Amino acid sequence: MEPEYDSFVPTKGSVLQKEKTIDFQEVSYESYKSAKEKKIGRPQTIKDKAQVDFNIKKAKQEIIKFGMSGFDPHRKEEAEIQLAIKLGAKPPKNKYINYKELQADKRKKQQKEKIRQSLQQLGKNSMGKSVAKGKSFDRKRRKEKSDILSIYGKVKT
Repeated sequence: MEPEYDSFVPTKGSVLQKEKTIDFQEVSYESYKSAKEKKIGRPQTIKDKAQVDFNIKKAKQEIIKFGMSGFDPHRKEEAEIQLAIKLGAKPPKNKYINYKELQADKRKKQQKEKIRQSLQQLGKNSMGKSVAKGKSFDRKRRKEKSDILSIYGKVKT
């Protein structure tokens, strides 16, 4: 059984669909290009490429990396850590030291400090040599200062 088409009410859509006239029009659009963009688009000379591709930040990074390549392994690792910190990384944590060993090191440092202070109180430096000169030295200095002609020196005949 087919439906009856006599009771069909035509609509705008059904009328247009029967006609099937397509009024399609294609429009192509090209955006505005400045002189710089046109210059980049054409084949570049070596001079133009150097100006476009040069980046100071990248050059600085390359120089730093090249400089680090000449270090010995231990110093190179320290330099890489410093570079990472400079770029925003967190500094590494302190290495673990046994608490008893840490206490022993502190005791040794305190003993060395006490010895150094006692030597200074006795008038000696850290090497154990006397800081103060003897009285005879002071007399010679005073005698040299008091002599007016000591500036000119002595002439040997």
